[in-house]
Amino acid sequence: MNVHREVHFAVLTASDSELPEYGFEAPVYVNPTDYIDFKNGYTDTLNHRRSRWAEQFSRKSIARGRKLKRFCRKGIPPASRPEVVFFQMLNLFQIWMMVSGAKSRMEASPGLYLEALSKEPDKKIMSVILADLPRTFPENVFFKNFTDPESKLPSLKRVLVAFAAQFPKVGYCQGFNYITAMLLLVLRGSPEANEERAFWLLDALINHLLPPYYSDDMVSVRRDCMVLGDLIKLRDPALNSIVVNSGVNYTTLCAKWFICLYADVLPIETTMRIFDCLFYEGDKILFRAGFALIRLHRNHLLQCDEFPALLTTFRSMCQDKQTLWCHEFLQATECAAPGRLMFQALRKYITKIYMYRDISNIMVTET
Repeated sequence: MNVHREVHFAVLTASDSELPEYGFEAPVYVNPTDYIDFKNGYTDTLNHRRSRWAEQFSRKSIARGRKLKRFCRKGIPPASRPEVVFFQMLNLFQIWMMVSGAKSRMEASPGLYLEALSKEPDKKIMSVILADLPRTFPENVFFKNFTDPESKLPSLKRVLVAFAAQFPKVGYCQGFNYITAMLLLVLRGSPEANEERAFWLLDALINHLLPPYYSDDMVSVRRDCMVLGDLIKLRDPALNSIVVNSGVNYTTLCAKWFICLYADVLPIETTMRIFDCLFYEGDKILFRAGFALIRLHRNHLLQCDEFPALLTTFRSMCQDKQTLWCHEFLQATECAAPGRLMFQALRKYITKIYMYRDISNIMVTET
């Protein structure tokens, strides 16, 4: 059984304000006028993307290829994330489920989710899950009250318990709760149907698309934080020097990005856009998002002359105007972003260099 130690993270909450889509409160890190401008501008972008998706895919089946990859990078309209209507057959195809392989695995194992629900996970795992439920997006209207008829907390509990019971070698790791909650916010349908889809999407991520981030020692997380640091060193030595001279490592600063896949890190719509790419292309987008996030805030980071200032900037830069404007942020992930071959080569290099050293001693702390 895989029971991970607790890794506590700061949760940024918003003020009581109007509730936009997905149940999150209006952000406090931008003024109301800028937020209205963002909503209006991004609504126009989504309407354009929706028309392009309908134009390209409404009368034909979706197949993996350069066109679909390009469309996923430019964003899947919210109504199309859980399902897209193909007018010729009036069938519902779930984009995330299709491109990730979750749909085919679910169809190949009908009833497996219900079977997993009937299993009992390890008691230690159950206690950690129960402790994490109230910590999951407590500012979100759908995760505030377990007894609320609209609450998604019961579904979140069932999916996490079923996953831990079905895959005992993986078990449960803190971070799964945020990832699964994001999935449940997107899916549309009955609670039972949404739970099953979320279960298979979580399986696609943890067991198929990602490296073994959720092992007991989290070596893969530490390695990929070091890879991100080497990418910064190669592309921006001056910025890397700020981090190195502060006496902190990239694992301390960036581990949560990889563990939570930017859920509870970046604004909701920006995280959804990262998931659009993640389900199609795999973990490459995690490096590109981290690289863009650091480079977009270069000027602020260069002014940090000691560890406390650097840590504060890393915390605050994840939720600001530059990350809220998700379409522009995703464009930044493609501008001068490292390719898959580069970070794969760095992974091999770091693994070779540290094969006789204990990477697991590099800390993972709250950021």
